Amino acid sequence: MAPEVRGKALLFGQWLRVQEIPDPYGKSIEAFDYVFRLLGEASQEWTNPTYRKGITYMSSKTVNAQGYVADNHELDLTRLLGELIDHRVCIFSCTLLFALCGLVYALFASPVYIADAMVQIEEKQQNSLLKSLDQLSPAYSPDSSAELQLLRSRMILGGTVRALRLYDQITPIRFPLIGEGWARLTGQQPAILRLDTLTLPPAQGKAMSLTITALNNGKYLLEGAGNSIEGTVGKLVQHAGMTIKVRELSAPAGTRFRVKQATQLEAINALSQQLNVTEQSKESGILTLSLTGADPVLIARTLNHITQSYLQQNIARQAAQDSQSLAFLQRQMPLVRSELEQAEERLNTYRKQRDSVDLSLEAKAVREQIVNVDNQLNELTFREAEVSQLYKKDHPTYRALREKRQTLEKERKRLNDRVSAMPTTQQEVLRLSLDVDTGRAVYLQLLTRQQELNISQSSAIGNVRIIDPAVTQPASNKTA
Repeated sequence: MAPEVRGKALLFGQWLRVQEIPDPYGKSIEAFDYVFRLLGEASQEWTNPTYRKGITYMSSKTVNAQGYVADNHELDLTRLLGELIDHRVCIFSCTLLFALCGLVYALFASPVYIADAMVQIEEKQQNSLLKSLDQLSPAYSPDSSAELQLLRSRMILGGTVRALRLYDQITPIRFPLIGEGWARLTGQQPAILRLDTLTLPPAQGKAMSLTITALNNGKYLLEGAGNSIEGTVGKLVQHAGMTIKVRELSAPAGTRFRVKQATQLEAINALSQQLNVTEQSKESGILTLSLTGADPVLIARTLNHITQSYLQQNIARQAAQDSQSLAFLQRQMPLVRSELEQAEERLNTYRKQRDSVDLSLEAKAVREQIVNVDNQLNELTFREAEVSQLYKKDHPTYRALREKRQTLEKERKRLNDRVSAMPTTQQEVLRLSLDVDTGRAVYLQLLTRQQELNISQSSAIGNVRIIDPAVTQPASNKTA
């Protein structure tokens, strides 16, 4: 016969078939021993490979009419339901406990916000020397991979860190875990402390930490490194190698702030981890920037500064390219002007010696063709000089220029062969006339390019456009 156990529960769970007996709370030591013995037998059977093979149901034990325990390998849903009902208090208590923990965390945890912005990268606007290269090379979509890395570079993020002083780490001192949430739930105004200047001496190789306590009438108490100094908002405080100037202090009297100063590299790395830059679709040229943080105003200002810095460096880069091209033209113009004057002088001298020899109709036709080819070759020379500063020789644009030059040089050789078949006098007059015409065309081209570059340099807009400025919203399912 089974030991005295809680009969009703076991009858409902179909674990043991026993009669109704006393001890309704199941506190008998023998009952616990009996149950643990049954559990041990069940675990031994389950570890038997022969028993486990092909079995997908649970093992239960029942007591037959003779009082012996018999194995019954079947899935008893009634028994499982009975076990759930028997332990309903424990199950409900655990569920309620975890629900309360989740509710407390949701109420007291600091929310995380996300700010996003959108930037468009257009095809690069070539300067005047390169504006017709699109006819020579295939069209390419904007390369956003390099721009993605540029947006996360220290050049861009470092400027934002310095401008917004993101290396100054200022946090209100509140009760651990629930202090921030309690202040938010009770409707307290956010405590604000902003600095204009902060210089902290290192403390044994580590960043020094200060504590600032808000006082009345724009006063504050500065504590750190064994010092206690009273300061005023808007006035510079210098003491023991420390310099601080508080720009704004908006907090009730008694509010305390912890102030630290990270290195610029640490601040840049922290900002880079919070910043996410993605391209909406491949080769679309549309970049989405997002920044997460606990301060919605600060992350919006930070993201807007990043996009503006990126835009300004893009404009400055285009202006620098125009400046290089303009400097190249200014070096070439005196040389071209001198060559033109010398060519005109040689032509006039030869005509005086030959009594104003004129060209035949055939020579005039050949001269027009040669002038046209020479103008194209000269234009290619200027383009190649500019392209060599931007691309390598294996770049498609550079290769297209060389192929175009080879075609024009073949045409020039064919025209030279026609000139060689003319009389000697006609050849000489034609050659001198070509020198004058070519020099004059090149000089006019340089003047035109110079004017265009001056306009382009003064009105550079870059190939980047800010489509959407930063807008902040709560980050879904995120808390700090």
